[in-house]
Amino acid sequence: MLHRTSFLTAFAASLLAVTGVFADPTTQPTTQPVAPNATITAPAGVPQEITSPLGKKMSLKFDDEFNAVTDKDGQPYIDRSKWKTTFWQGSSERTLWGNGEAQYYMDKDYGGRGEVPRAEWFNPFSFEEDGVLTISATKVPEKYWRNWWMGKERCFSSGLLISDGHFTFKYGYMEGRFKLPNNRGAWPAFWILGDDPSLGKPDIAHQWGPEVDAFEFFGHRPLKHSAGVVTRKGEAKSFIKYNEVGFDITQDFHTWGFEWDDKHMVWTFDGKPWLNGDTPASMNRPMYLLVNLAVGGNWYSQEMTAAKTPHKQWEVDETTMPWKMKCDYVRVYQSDEPISH
Repeated sequence: MLHRTSFLTAFAASLLAVTGVFADPTTQPTTQPVAPNATITAPAGVPQEITSPLGKKMSLKFDDEFNAVTDKDGQPYIDRSKWKTTFWQGSSERTLWGNGEAQYYMDKDYGGRGEVPRAEWFNPFSFEEDGVLTISATKVPEKYWRNWWMGKERCFSSGLLISDGHFTFKYGYMEGRFKLPNNRGAWPAFWILGDDPSLGKPDIAHQWGPEVDAFEFFGHRPLKHSAGVVTRKGEAKSFIKYNEVGFDITQDFHTWGFEWDDKHMVWTFDGKPWLNGDTPASMNRPMYLLVNLAVGGNWYSQEMTAAKTPHKQWEVDETTMPWKMKCDYVRVYQSDEPISH
């Protein structure tokens, strides 16, 4: 998700006429070489090896086919060995304040103030179909707002998956298959953020940027999705690029992918490359995966206003809730050849 704390105003001016090709940045690489993770064994039918969009031979390093695992309470749940459900940063770990997003990212163990019986807590993760995770967004009734520090501008429950602390990768190809909601205000995304433990403290290791969005999508414009990059200060400009596909994306599952090495980046949609660029220096580091369904936000509000139907960032089509983002799989492939630097 393009992080917009004091970023959106400057961002708008830099998004026009973007080609997706960066100038050679001057910032020095921030990490030491990271060896590829060991090849894993995936379920039958999942390719163990591929030729990537950039023509590299790669093997499977991370895989979640979203077959529910049995959790500590004996119920089906997400695989906790692969995912967390919050960001790393303190008070805003369950939302992105700077984006004006209207949701809190919940999980079945988040009880807020503890004033609500556990049976009434909000769990956004379910398995309505075999091998498919559903992330649901819904409005939290006002009687519960106090328990989760909510108000009218942020009173929705939704879900976030984040591999930080479980899996990071430096260079490679990530791919996910999703079915997206077509509801006004729905903002699903599949993306990566930088993580560099060698820098010490979490607030430095997780400093925002670099960020790459394999896709972002809004339910109110179902004929296009976008990809984007948020770079660090001093690098080539951040950008968003749109892909108008000519059909309603929400009617079926589709695959989105992103690959990068020390020089090049490429984005794919349903297996076909559609955007490329040069790798910013700050992306010569490990990155971790994120999958989420956000609600509303400043970007949504701006698009509504531009379309002459102004809405505040939290004024979404809640009458159609719950909204559902379906996740079929997330996979990461890497080359087994040594990293050059």
